[in-house]
Amino acid sequence: MITFITGIFVVLALALLVAKANKKNEKSQPEKGEYSYTRKNPLSPNEQAMYWKLISALPDHVVLSQVELSRCIEAKGTGAHNTIKGKSLDFVICNKSLEIVAGIEIDDKSHKKATAIKRDATKNKALETAGIKLIRWPAVPHPSHEEIQKEFSFTPKPSQDKNAIKIKILEQQLFNMAKRLEQQPKAE
Repeated sequence: MITFITGIFVVLALALLVAKANKKNEKSQPEKGEYSYTRKNPLSPNEQAMYWKLISALPDHVVLSQVELSRCIEAKGTGAHNTIKGKSLDFVICNKSLEIVAGIEIDDKSHKKATAIKRDATKNKALETAGIKLIRWPAVPHPSHEEIQKEFSFTPKPSQDKNAIKIKILEQQLFNMAKRLEQQPKAE
């Protein structure tokens, strides 16, 4: 009889421990919509230094940072899209018409790992196929002001002047207005 009562106490004690553990897990899991977020800088200190160096060396260009590949190249088909999904360029350099001139990758020691080498090869191939020049510089030391300018001495002039851009914008606005008019119910 004592063994039976002891067994019941052991089972109750275990059940109590399991219930406490479950309650602790529930508290650590936030309710939907109650997640914790904190601000962080989009660029590492090394990338920030490179950003300002690019801005200084390329005053006639637009410097964009942390740009997803899918914003720079169009993938034809799901397979092609999946190879670039989630990949980004450290910097994208554009001319004043916002046409891409080149992509820049800053390679730190993590780029020597097998997974990074494979990821870099995929990125290299995708950009080459799309006709976008990719420049790779080591994280340390940064290229000099002169090295950056020399690398971009090939930069073609924007393919459109300001009037051509304004005409394209007006054409797009007219097209959008016509589309909205087509969608309105017709009065009888």
